Order: sequence, then structure tokens, then C-alpha cells
Amino acid sequence: MGAWKGHRGRRGEHPPPEPDVFETVPEGPDTVVLDRGRAAAATAPEHPDDYAVLVPFRPRRRGPGGSVEGHEALDRHESAELERRYRERAGRSPSAANSLALMLLERGEQDEAAELLRRAAEAGHRGAATNLGVLMHRQGRDDAASLWWHRAAEAGSRIAAFSLGALLLDQADAARASAGVGAGAPRDSSRQHDLSGQGVYWLRNAAEAGHVRAALTLGEFFEETGRPGAERWYRRAAEAGHPEAAYRLGRMGQERDDERAASTWFLRAASCGHVRAAVRLATSLERAGDLAEAIKWYRLAAEEGDAEGARALGFLLQDEGDVEGAVRWWQVAAESGDGTAANALGAWFAAGGRSGEAARWYERAAAAGECNGAFNLGLLHAEHEDAAGAERWFRMAAYAGHGDAANALAGLLLERGDDEEARIWFARAAEAGSVDGSYNLGILHARAGLDDAAEACWRRAADAGHADAALQMGLLLERRGDAEGAARAYETAARADRPTAAFRLGAMLAGAGEAGQAERWYAVAADAGHVTAALRCGVLCARRGEDKAAARRFKVAAEAGSVSGAWNLALLHLRHGDPDGAEPWLTVAARGGHGRAALRLVVLALHRGDLADAEHWCGPAVAHGPAEVAAKAQRLLDAFRAESLAS
Repeated sequence: MGAWKGHRGRRGEHPPPEPDVFETVPEGPDTVVLDRGRAAAATAPEHPDDYAVLVPFRPRRRGPGGSVEGHEALDRHESAELERRYRERAGRSPSAANSLALMLLERGEQDEAAELLRRAAEAGHRGAATNLGVLMHRQGRDDAASLWWHRAAEAGSRIAAFSLGALLLDQADAARASAGVGAGAPRDSSRQHDLSGQGVYWLRNAAEAGHVRAALTLGEFFEETGRPGAERWYRRAAEAGHPEAAYRLGRMGQERDDERAASTWFLRAASCGHVRAAVRLATSLERAGDLAEAIKWYRLAAEEGDAEGARALGFLLQDEGDVEGAVRWWQVAAESGDGTAANALGAWFAAGGRSGEAARWYERAAAAGECNGAFNLGLLHAEHEDAAGAERWFRMAAYAGHGDAANALAGLLLERGDDEEARIWFARAAEAGSVDGSYNLGILHARAGLDDAAEACWRRAADAGHADAALQMGLLLERRGDAEGAARAYETAARADRPTAAFRLGAMLAGAGEAGQAERWYAVAADAGHVTAALRCGVLCARRGEDKAAARRFKVAAEAGSVSGAWNLALLHLRHGDPDGAEPWLTVAARGGHGRAALRLVVLALHRGDLADAEHWCGPAVAHGPAEVAAKAQRLLDAFRAESLAS
């Protein structure tokens, strides 16, 4: 940051006589140093003006022999004595006039200070010319400032060259902003070009003379205008120790995917206290898996008040199991206006059942523009069966482009019968990238008989990994006769643990004669609880004589309520001469309406001489059996009744 600086003196009891001509050495502390800070928040001046900040005049005390004893201000008597000596010499010494002007400026006596600076500048004192330019600029007299800076810069002042170049670039920016498209536009364009060219010329002079801020400003200008050379000037400033320049070099390294170079420059900038560089460095370290170092740099940024650093630190601490630390830093970030951190706090409170606190942080997140906050508020209201509140927050998030909120809003609308608006919001959800929105929109199209539109929606969702959309695609393509496309879709859904898709794929493969592959997918579906798939696996095992495996599959199906599973399991028991083991499963099947099972129970009852039980099961066999079974059962039933009448 540039400053008006006071005279610090040299060794000896009295200051030596200053030269009355332009110096050939770099400016000392009696000239204003300008620190412009064009685009970087980290280096932007705190004062309203862009060029210089006045710092009080603070000459240092001297002890016996001229040694510096400290930086404390002179007392009133000493200050008055120093001013008297400067006044005595101001008429013949430009340097004394410059120093006296600085003392007067500290007291706010600008008119006399300006006159002293003007006399000294006209006598050839380039420091006075530079200071006079700053004073003119602070008074809004940029044309006069430019003239004095130009004079000092031509005499070799790199500070004045920087100030002049920076002013010219700002004037070019102002001309560009105010340029119209009418007849005066070509003239304005030429003026902008001239101002920019002159600004670059003087900044280059200053930078090549070692002015670090000039090098940074040149880099900024070339980067903003897309001209080559930005990196070269940033590098010069960074190597001279300017953290903002190092940060920008790191950012440029990231843009060309050179993480190694980027991290090197970010580290250099962060080590000098550059907060944004610390955050970027931490992000790179986090991506590289060096979480301990990432936490260190995020913490540094967070402790300096950076909301992004505090938020990121919170998430890393959460991953490390330090939930209390995470919440503490999220709160720091949220109170600084970070919506993502506020949303994270809301989620934490919601998970702990503290809905009131969760709602408060979600609302802060939504107010900060974090649409996830509004979406989560909608979910919170929905959990509490407040449909109106849920719809209000879902709408807010959906209008902000939140795809899942649009999908949730459409679901509410669909529940209350507003199909047309629901369709609109499902479409918006799909456009915003919500795979659930695409899937649901496909369902609505299918219900309306718009298979092509449904297919387009499901394909988009399936390509994004939506398993149910892939299943629906398979069903649609199978109905159309596209066996190859259906099989691909079914396999995608089956690999995402959709048992219906695995079963359908198995059935298609079985139909194509690929029994081995079919059984593989039947097994996948059966293991996931698909009853029909378990039955088919059991049948295939039984045909190969693998009765134990078949029995296991049939039992799973039977216990899930499958009549066929109970029947098949009973047949296995009968095959192995185990009627006692078969009878319970035959009973289950018969009670479920299986006529053949009922007839087998009749036979078992006759074998053990239980005519009443045999007669009982004849009825279900007649009612539910196929024609030949029903006929046999009817004959037996007639015989039982005739015997009963005869007796």
C-alpha cells in the first residue's frame, strides 16, 4: 500500500544539505509510494481513492551520536524546531520544501503544502513532483496530477511512472465505458488506444526499474485484455515477493491443468498471508489426498476470516470425524454470509431432530442465494405434513433452477391432481439435470401414450445412471420387439440391483436358447427376492438333478407365498419318497387354490385310510384343478358320497 512518508533523517545531529537537482538514486522515504490494487481484493486500498493513502509524518528520535532510538513521534517542541529549520532552508532547498510540505499535509494545510511542493518540483525535485501529483489526484485534478507525474517519470522516478501509467489505464477504462456507438465512436476508440498505450509504456518503465506493483498491474492489464505477456509480468512481480502476483500465476497454472506449478505459486503466496491462495492451495492438496496439509491451509484462511476456507475446513473436519469442529467452522462461515455453510448447519441440526434450528439455518442459506437451503426447507415442511409450506419453498428453489426442487414440486402438484402444471415442472426438472425429473416426465408421457417422448426421457435418465429409467426403457423396447436394445437396458438396470430387470433379461435369454446366461440372471433376481425368478432357478436345477439347490429355491418362493413354489417343493419330497415332508407343502399349495396339490392330498389321505380327509380335499381339487384333475376328483367324491349313503 502506498503512503505519504515522513522524513526519517540520516546519521548525525543535523540533516545534511539535500541536492537541489533531480537525484540519480531511487526515491527515498520522502516520496509517496503508490499501490494501486486494480483488481485484487487482497491488495485493494482501504481509502476511497485508488492511488495513495496519507500516512502521518513520523520522524524518528535520535540519541547521542545520531543513533535511532525508536519510532515514537517527536514532541511539540522538537516538531516545531524541525519545522523551523525546514522553513529556513525551504527557499533554497527543494528537499527541505518537500519535507516541510509533508509536515503541513499531516496537519491538513494543503494550500501551503501544494505551493511548497510546486516550488520544489519546478526546481527539479522529482520526489516533490511525485507528491504534488498525488495531492492533485486526491483533489480530483487528474490532468494536473498527470502533468506532474509525467515530469517526475521523465526524470527517472519509477513511482511516478507507475502512478502515471495506472492513471492512464484508468482513463482508458473510463473512456471505454462511456464510449457510444454513434459518429464519435471511432475517435473515442482511438483515444482509448492512445491512453492504454501510454499507460503500458509508463508501467513498463516502472516495472523494468524494479517497481513491483507496476509489474503486477501490467500483468493484470494483459490478462484482462487477452494480450500475451501477463504471465511474464506476474512472474517478475512474484519473484520480487508480491503475493497477489504469485496467486495469479497459480491460478493461471490451474487453468492450463499444471497443478504442480499452480501449487508452487499458491504456496508462495499463501506463505505470505494471501488468503485466497491459501484456499486454492488447500483445495489442490485435498484433491491430491493430502488432507492434513489441506486442513492446515484451510484453517489459516478461516482464521483470517475467509468464509470459503471456513466452510471447506468444516467439511474436511466432518470427514475426519470431528463433527463439533465442523459445526463450529460452518457457523463462522455462515455468519459471514456463506449459504453453503448455512445449509450444512441446517442439515446437521435436522439430522439431530432439531427442526427449529435447522429451519433457521436453511432460511439463512436461502437468503444468501443457496437454493439447496430452500429445497431442504421444502423437505422439512413436507416431513411435517405442511404441504403449503413445502410447496412455497420448493417453488423458490425451483425458480432458482434447482432440478430436484422442481421434481419435488411437480410431485406435490401431481398428488393434488394438477397434472398439467406437474408436467411443466417435471420438464423443468429434467432440463435442470434432475434424473428423477426425466424419469417422472417419461412416466407421464407413457401414461398419455406418447411412447417416443417417454423413451427420450427415460434414455436421458438411464444414461445418467437412473436404474428405474433403464428398466422402463427395457420394457418399452421389448414391447416394440427391439430385443437387443431391451436386453442392454435390462442389463443396465439389473447391474443396479433391479431384480425385475434381471428376471426380464433372464426370460429373454431363455427364449433365445441361452439357458446358461438365462439361469445366471434368474439367480441374480432370485437372490434379490424375486419369487418367479426363484421358481425358474429351482425348475432348472431340478431338471439337472440338483435337488438340494432346487429345494432351496422352491422353499424361498413358497415362504414368500408362492403356490407353485410350495407345489414344486412337495414334488421334490415325493420324488425322494418323503410323503410326510411333502404333505405340509401340498397343504399350503392346495389352500392357495392348486388343484393338483389337493388331489395329491386326497391320495395321501387314502393311503393312510383317512377317508374324511380324502373327501375334504376332493372339493378343492374339483374346484381348482384342470379338467382331468377335476374329473378324477369328482369321481372320487361321488364314490365317497355313494359309500356314505350305502352305509
